[in-house]
Amino acid sequence: MKKLLLFLPLCAVLLTSCGSTQSVKTTIGADGSAQKTISQSNAFGTRDLAVLKEEWEYEMLVETGEAPILSKYDEASRNKLLARKGAILEAQRKLAEKIGTIRLNATTTMQDYATTDFVQSRLNVFLKDVEVIGEEHDEKNDIYRVTIQMPKVKLINILEEYHSY
Repeated sequence: MKKLLLFLPLCAVLLTSCGSTQSVKTTIGADGSAQKTISQSNAFGTRDLAVLKEEWEYEMLVETGEAPILSKYDEASRNKLLARKGAILEAQRKLAEKIGTIRLNATTTMQDYATTDFVQSRLNVFLKDVEVIGEEHDEKNDIYRVTIQMPKVKLINILEEYHSY
């Protein structure tokens, strides 16, 4: 069941990307009559995945994350590394939100005419071969910024790995 929950967001991305195709073939007989044949191909056919893999071979999914550099520790380098890690995590979360679906749970409580809202989100996505392609320290605002990328074709590789189980 857990694998299925992780697999569904990837299927949604692939469905919106490749979809199913429909073709109409018209054949004209010797007597002049026309006959139409309609054929439909599945979105997850092996040929379709191969075509999609070829199309996505050089495409990348790119995201940027930011985190403030806090003065939590005495060593400035340690604070900077902490901010870098936070920026990478935010960029990965943004990338995962592009790929998968987000499940939101929300609760509103009212007591003495005052409301309290509680919102919780959950995201289950596979990220593969993500690399940092840029990072900078904005000294004016004391923010660390990281840009990451992941090859789009890795989405298909993850799908193929899941199917092989």
